Amino acid sequence: MAEHRTVCPLNCFDLCSMLVQVEQGRITAVGGDPEHPVTGGFICPKGKAMAERLYSPDRVTSPLFKREGGWERISWEAAYEVWAEKLAAAKEQYGSEAVLHHFDYGSNGLLRNLDRRFFNLFGGVTVPSGSLCWGSGISAQRYDFGGYYTHSWSDLINSRVIILWGRDPAVTSLHLLPFLRAAKEKGAELVVVNPVKTKTADLADRYISVRPGTDGALALGLAHVILAERLLDLDFVHNNVHGFAEYATAVKEYSPATVSSITGVDAKEIEDLARLYARRRPGAILFGPGMQRYANGGQSVRAVDALTAVTGNIGVAGGGANYAHQYNKGLFKDITAADKAAGGRSIPFPLMGRLMPQLDPPLKVAVVTRSNPVCQHPDSGSFARAFHLIDFKVTIDFCLNDTAEASDLFLPCTTIFEEEDLLSSSWSEYLGYAPKLVEPQGEAKPDPVIFSELAAVMGLGDYFTNSSRQWIEEALEPVREKYGITLERLEEGMLKTPLAQEVAWSDRKFSTPSGKIELFSERALQETGWGTACYAAPRESGSTTLPGYPLYLLTPHPARSLHSQFPSDSENYPPAEILADTAAAYNLREGDLVIVESPRGQLLCRVKLNPRLRDDTVLIEEGQWLKSGGGVNLLTPAFLPDMGAGVPYYDCRCLLRKYLPD
Repeated sequence: MAEHRTVCPLNCFDLCSMLVQVEQGRITAVGGDPEHPVTGGFICPKGKAMAERLYSPDRVTSPLFKREGGWERISWEAAYEVWAEKLAAAKEQYGSEAVLHHFDYGSNGLLRNLDRRFFNLFGGVTVPSGSLCWGSGISAQRYDFGGYYTHSWSDLINSRVIILWGRDPAVTSLHLLPFLRAAKEKGAELVVVNPVKTKTADLADRYISVRPGTDGALALGLAHVILAERLLDLDFVHNNVHGFAEYATAVKEYSPATVSSITGVDAKEIEDLARLYARRRPGAILFGPGMQRYANGGQSVRAVDALTAVTGNIGVAGGGANYAHQYNKGLFKDITAADKAAGGRSIPFPLMGRLMPQLDPPLKVAVVTRSNPVCQHPDSGSFARAFHLIDFKVTIDFCLNDTAEASDLFLPCTTIFEEEDLLSSSWSEYLGYAPKLVEPQGEAKPDPVIFSELAAVMGLGDYFTNSSRQWIEEALEPVREKYGITLERLEEGMLKTPLAQEVAWSDRKFSTPSGKIELFSERALQETGWGTACYAAPRESGSTTLPGYPLYLLTPHPARSLHSQFPSDSENYPPAEILADTAAAYNLREGDLVIVESPRGQLLCRVKLNPRLRDDTVLIEEGQWLKSGGGVNLLTPAFLPDMGAGVPYYDCRCLLRKYLPD
């Protein structure tokens, strides 16, 4: 038996270093690397599930072509032939933009970007724009700071108060918990702000239950108290903040009483939290992406950013507005051949289902990599209908998920254990190398090999002559020359990304037009209509025109899967979690079948009582496949939010009806 070090490819906060045991060419165990300062010797259920997926009976390891009678196994040569023929015909008749390349980052890894290299060399195609995950928050921090950076988790030991705003590390980021516990042992007070009393709230000193989509109002209410009681850091504001006067005027209308009526948080709780955060400095705020998944999500992040600025909690140890980072931006040599694309067009993620059928030239071929849009897009029924109208569809994945089932050609790719790659993340401050540990199952191929072989068939082979290792070496050229980071060093273990900072913005050099934190942003005013942070009610969650949909629907991440990456239990109705009082109001009991309906569709679920919820909220975890009874995104809305082309998944109202079979 041999033990090897590798890196988890799941695109989450932790980017774990893993130790994998291999015996007679087969992986027998996967665990955490005790030598890695974040992983700390343990991994989450999702990391463990990757080994199960490797040998899962649901995994498909041969190319499949759909004929009238269903799926038929074909050779790779035949698959490339039909795929190349369809691509060439679409380009010849309509131009390269008649091809849709749908991709995201469900399976992380630098070499997986070679799919983009192929399509750029093909001429430039139709791609999604914006973000399914974090777009509104990123745009907000660009307006405020000129970029987005986070503190190291180890810096939390310097915090005297920590606010987890819409973030539940007990489910989504287990390796953050030891850092939080260490900070608490040193005296930090931990606060959780969330519509749901999360598992992490059990660790907290205080829990604030905020009405879904009203986080921005709460932040402005806290600022109102801080400014009214002169608890702000005047020196920091004078030296580092632009637009304070406009911001101070804006927050005057957000008194604790007014904000209480919006958020459902008691006015005294608002006052107490404001005083705690302003007086008990330094204070760190850690965002979760859920709090910006509303029509007003960008404004909510701007409001929280402003709160950190007026209290002087930016650029100091133990502080920060910690959302995500751009430390790896431009770090590696580009291997996507972006300069080779003669054309191309984009569609915002949240509008794809609506706009795809209207495009001119029309979409004739779709290729899906690293994503499962038929299941995961907002208003997924709309996307599925638009996807169906495309003549020829290809999906590259491990299993026949919902998007694969809706396709004409399925191509099996390898897992991280059967290939090599370079891993980084905009959540983690580490870089890691994943070596090939076992031979691919069946006929599965790495994504880079698939696109290299397709390129050879289509006359683009001269642009794909590198091996995987050579691609990694080429990508590392800038950091090898500047920082001495080599593949050989990465083979010994993960390394910190060279631009990572223990304390973000410690130099007080902000990349905004004014060079300061911009509480008033001229660019934001021009692009969004709001110069300063303000509160606008979420579009659907705050609507007074949906009287038939009285409940908020939240669709958070599951604990055992990252989105829809792992096969779901077959014929298993997804749990619809509600408070016992809510169940009683609808004559429902634990285990009953219930129809959850939104303005876009309905889903048959099974009632699960959850005492951690508000009485106005329904919770259904996202990620379960439609083909196994799930598909919660049949219910979620698809519209552009206030900024960033993010996706307002949580900005959703619903109703409950007890299922009565005929």
